[in-house]
Parts: sequence; structure tokens; C-alpha cells
Amino acid sequence: MNNKTLFHILLVLTMIWTGMSALSYLGMGLMLPTMKQILADNPSLMPEQFGVMMERLLDAPRSFYLVSSLLFLLELLGAVFMWRLRWSGFHCYTLARLLLLLLPALFLGRAFVGAGDMMMAILFVAVYYLLMRQLTGNTDHSQESDQLTPQE
Repeated sequence: MNNKTLFHILLVLTMIWTGMSALSYLGMGLMLPTMKQILADNPSLMPEQFGVMMERLLDAPRSFYLVSSLLFLLELLGAVFMWRLRWSGFHCYTLARLLLLLLPALFLGRAFVGAGDMMMAILFVAVYYLLMRQLTGNTDHSQESDQLTPQE
């Protein structure tokens, strides 16, 4: 498999993941009061082992879910620009990914920051950087060209 194919496969996976995440966080943000009411009326709907975690998630402000949704959309936009081999897409993706790592710590506490999330973010950012550098042939990405075709 060549680098361009690998790059496109990773971008498709990123687009699917970020699109679904944006929709689910938006839905959660919009439905949060209703969900709280349903669980308050029917406490048996929530299994005991999920109680503490779910309580913390339901106690999060709506803004946590809405901001998360916007950051996932920003990440999706970055992936679309990277598909076109635009360095601005890489920067957009990286910024959104880093902010998504910090957001749970700001709204929910340090217990919600996962080491696995951090490792996956570092891995994807590093792989995207290396692939972008190889496909664009441009190590100085501060001067982004308007050319959308990769060097082969």
C-alpha cells in the first residue's frame, strides 16, 4: 500500500469518526435536559456500575457537549482540507484534537482525561504530519501553495 492510499484511508476513518462524534455530541447537548428528566423519573434505566460516570456526564453543562460538537466539526474540516493536501487542514485538525483532549479536564475534571485518548491523538497527528510532508514534498509548510496536486 502506498502512502497516498494509507493517507486517504486514515482520512476517511477520521471523517467518519468526527462526523459521528459531532452529531452525537450535538444530540447530547440538545437532549441533555430531557435525558436528565427521564433518568430522574426512571432511575432503574441506569445500571449501578455506570452511576458515578453517568452522573458526572449528565451534570456537565450543555456547553461542554456543544463546544465538543463544534470542535469535532473543526476536526472534520481539517480532514477535508488535508484530503486536498492543505497544511491549513493539518493545523486545523491538530488544534481541534488538542482542544478536545483538554475539554473534558476543563468541564468534567482530570478523571475524564484518558491516556488512550492522548496516545491516539499523538499517533494520528504524527502520522498525518509525516504523510502530509511526504505527499506535498513541502517541509516548509508556513508558505502553503495553492497547488492541490501532490508531488509524485
